[in-house]
Amino acid sequence: MSLRNKFILVLLSMIVFVVSLLTYLNLKEDEKTFNLQLENRVAFMKKQMLKNAKYTIRYHADEIENDLASMSLSHIAKTLKQLVEREEIEGASLVSDNKEMQLFEGRPDHRSVDKETIEENKDNIIIATPIILSTYWGTFSLVYSLDTLNQEIEKAQKIGAVKKRNNIQDAIILAVFIFSFFGLLVSFWARKLLYPILLLTKSAQKMADGEREQFEELSHVDRNDEVGILAKTFQKMANKLDYSHKELQDLNESLEEKIRARTQDLESSKEELKILAATDPMTKLYNRRYFATISDKIFTEAKLGGNNIVLIMLDIDNFKKINDTYGHHIGDKVIISVAEILKERTRKSDIVCRYGGEEYMILLPQGTIEISMKIAENIRELVEQLTIELEHERVLSTTISIGISETNTLVDSNIEIAINKADNALYEAKRSGKNKVLVYSSN
Repeated sequence: MSLRNKFILVLLSMIVFVVSLLTYLNLKEDEKTFNLQLENRVAFMKKQMLKNAKYTIRYHADEIENDLASMSLSHIAKTLKQLVEREEIEGASLVSDNKEMQLFEGRPDHRSVDKETIEENKDNIIIATPIILSTYWGTFSLVYSLDTLNQEIEKAQKIGAVKKRNNIQDAIILAVFIFSFFGLLVSFWARKLLYPILLLTKSAQKMADGEREQFEELSHVDRNDEVGILAKTFQKMANKLDYSHKELQDLNESLEEKIRARTQDLESSKEELKILAATDPMTKLYNRRYFATISDKIFTEAKLGGNNIVLIMLDIDNFKKINDTYGHHIGDKVIISVAEILKERTRKSDIVCRYGGEEYMILLPQGTIEISMKIAENIRELVEQLTIELEHERVLSTTISIGISETNTLVDSNIEIAINKADNALYEAKRSGKNKVLVYSSN
């Protein structure tokens, strides 16, 4: 079968679609016409209601002005009551401008106007007019209910919904009939027309799923039309694609292995750089830059949790003299030896850093003065017992001075305040004789 015949089938399907579309558009046009008719009817009814309302309020406004002139208040009250008894009027009111006189029935409207006004909402229409004796006296208002009109609208909408539903049912029946007729026609030709295409589809799906065997099903497509040519072409393409896929797979595996190795190298280098950036190369403790970052973070977390943290600052006593007397290489040994003691005598949760040349800083998250005093005193004693071997069987001893401060996260605004306090305590320990531990005191 040629493509011309196939095109005829497609055209028939398009006819079905067009018929369905025209039916749908006709339904939409009927709905639009119905809604327009409903809007015109509602507008007419509202127009009539407003016409009657204007006549009623003007007529009774003249009557009320006469009654007020003769002070016939009972007649006014009777008039208001009679107005409310009318089905469409929900309320009537007469209110003086100074609010000294207020007469009303039903659901009143107490507005004050100097000219005739009309206000409309979804439930009612309110019309008001000024009452004039010799001068402006007050306002006469009527509240008209729209319940009847709303009921008419609701009733019409229900009728429209039923009509729309019936039209849809008719359209569905027509569509089912048309599709059934053409469905029988299409099914008659389906096997002859679609079988080769189904074979091509299955072969394409297998190729997409990665199956690379020969497509034997296509050998059954023994045709000389466009579909037969397509099947032969597909087989040739599949063979070439299979060969190219194998080459690409080998190349891809090689590239993946290289990328995996390069990624591992980069991750390893990245981690080493992080460690180098945060570590003092001599002591292997954290450096001052890392301490500044981590201490700010710990301080912020402590402030949110309402916890205090403790800082221990220590400095090697007479370090300049050690350098001057024994040389910088001995001074470096002293710095490294003290760092080793700090590593051994602090907790895993503590942050230990080389803060300056011979200065160190220990941050104790959620620490207390008591715990920090024990740690600091233990470190001081171990440094005091430390000996550095010199030439000619000589040894060098040294000491450290320590200052401790505790942050008050409810008062202190940043970690620098605690650092300054610890520095002041360290200065006082130096000034008062060195080789001691002092806690910062504001006194």
